[in-house]
Amino acid sequence: MAHSLSALVARGPGDAVAAAKLGLTLLEAGDFVIVALDPDLARASARRLGVEDRQLSDMAPDKPVTLRFASELGLEPVALIHTEDLDDDSAQWATVYHGCERTMPVSAGLASINAALERVGVRPDAGWDAFDTIGVARLLPQALRVAV
Repeated sequence: MAHSLSALVARGPGDAVAAAKLGLTLLEAGDFVIVALDPDLARASARRLGVEDRQLSDMAPDKPVTLRFASELGLEPVALIHTEDLDDDSAQWATVYHGCERTMPVSAGLASINAALERVGVRPDAGWDAFDTIGVARLLPQALRVAV
């Protein structure tokens, strides 16, 4: 099934009260949390919070409002990931922020998300990559899959 996922990933627990106020959900993944990002919610939140709705890079969810979400949720450092699997064509992008400072350039390709997750502390289990270690693939069907 096709999917598109943009998310923040950081060591948990994150601020559940702030998440509820922002309309976001903290999905537990071991010692980490995954916060799925919805582009419509991000646009509406940018307007409501008075945050400029502009791109910081070519990566779709890389916007000031995304950094505001991370700050409000107490997630630092944070990996910003995006993956698409459409009609047997997949793509991945990732970056890492510490506050408002980008500490890993936006990168594309199959290893980009794993590199970002490892930078925020995910240690791959034997035989698994970082993506699978924290269970992103397991969470995708229940909460993060988006029909395209």
